[in-house]
Amino acid sequence: MRKFIYKTSVSAILILIFLVSTNYFGDAAKLYGIDYEKKMATILLSGENVTNISNYDERKLQKEIIENIQKTPNIVILGSSRTMLINNEYFPDKFLVNNSVSGASLEDLISIYQIYKSNDMIPEKVIIGIDPWLFNEYNNQSRWKTLENEYNKFLKKNSISKNNFYKYKQLLSPSYFQSSLKELSRNSDPQATLVKYNRSNTKLTDGSMTYSKTYRESSHNDINLKAQKYIQGNVYSLENFKKLSPTIIKEFELLIMDCKINNTQIMFFLAPYHPVVYDGIVRDYPMVLETEEFIINFAKKQSIEVVGSFNPSKIGVDENYFYDGMHSKEEGIKIILDLNMN
Repeated sequence: MRKFIYKTSVSAILILIFLVSTNYFGDAAKLYGIDYEKKMATILLSGENVTNISNYDERKLQKEIIENIQKTPNIVILGSSRTMLINNEYFPDKFLVNNSVSGASLEDLISIYQIYKSNDMIPEKVIIGIDPWLFNEYNNQSRWKTLENEYNKFLKKNSISKNNFYKYKQLLSPSYFQSSLKELSRNSDPQATLVKYNRSNTKLTDGSMTYSKTYRESSHNDINLKAQKYIQGNVYSLENFKKLSPTIIKEFELLIMDCKINNTQIMFFLAPYHPVVYDGIVRDYPMVLETEEFIINFAKKQSIEVVGSFNPSKIGVDENYFYDGMHSKEEGIKIILDLNMN
C-alpha cells in the first residue's frame, strides 16, 4: 500500500512539474515573460513594423508604447479590433497612434487614456471606437485588468489590481497547458520588418495592424461562412444585453468630460457588421440599435462628430467589404472616413 501511495505521489508530482513547466516556458498568452511586449514596442518605436507575433498582452504593449514614445500624438485611436486597421494613411499630415486592443471594454478606453494623462501627453484628437458591447455590463470582457491600476487612477479609486492572481492561476490550468504546449514547438519571437503585409499578423509603426496572408486572402465563400457562423449561438459579448448600463454610461460620460476639459477633439467611430450578421442582430439583439441611437443623441448634445454605423447599408458597404462577421476591410474604413471628410 505504501509503495502504491509512493508511486502515485511521485507520478502526481512529476505531472504537476510538467504542467507548471510547460505553462511557464510555453506561456501561450505571454503572462510570465517580461520582454515580449517590450521587444515589440522597441521595434515599433525604432520605425519598423513587427510580425511573427502571437498571444501577447495587447494592453501591456500599449503601456510600453505610450510610456516610451518621443512626442505627443496628434491623433489617438481608442477602440477594439474593429478600429485596429485605422492607420496614418487616412491622416497623412498628422502623427497618429492606434492604441486599439482586442475586445476593448470601456475600462480599456479609460485606462489607455489615463496612461497618456499620467505621462502629460494629451492628444489633440481622440477617435473612439464605439462597439455595442461597450455598454453591456455582461460583456464578459476582463482583459482590461492588466491596466486595472490605471483605470482606478482615472476614477480616483484606491483599490490595487489583483491581476497577478489570474496570472499565477494559469500555471495549473489544463487549458492553458494545451496552448502552451503548442507554443513550445514554434518560434514566436517578434520579428522586425519594413514590409506591411506578411504571412502572419503584423503591427505597424503607428500601432495599427494588418491581417495574416491567410485571412486577407479568404475567399468570398469563406468570408460569408464566417459571418454565418458568427451569428450562430452566442454573439460576441452581446448576451444578456437587456439595457444600457447606467454605471458604464456614467463612466463613459466622465471620459468624454475629461477629454473636453483637456481640449481634446472627439470623434465617435462606429464600425459596421457584415450584412448577414446585422440582420441577425436586428432580429435578436435590439440593444445594439438602441446603443447606436444613444450614441447619436449623446453626440448631438455634446457636439461630437459621429462617423460610420453598425448598419452596413447606412454606409453603403456590402458583404465584399468584410474579412468576417464584424471586421471591415480597409476599403470599408476608407469609405467611412472619406464620407466624413467630404
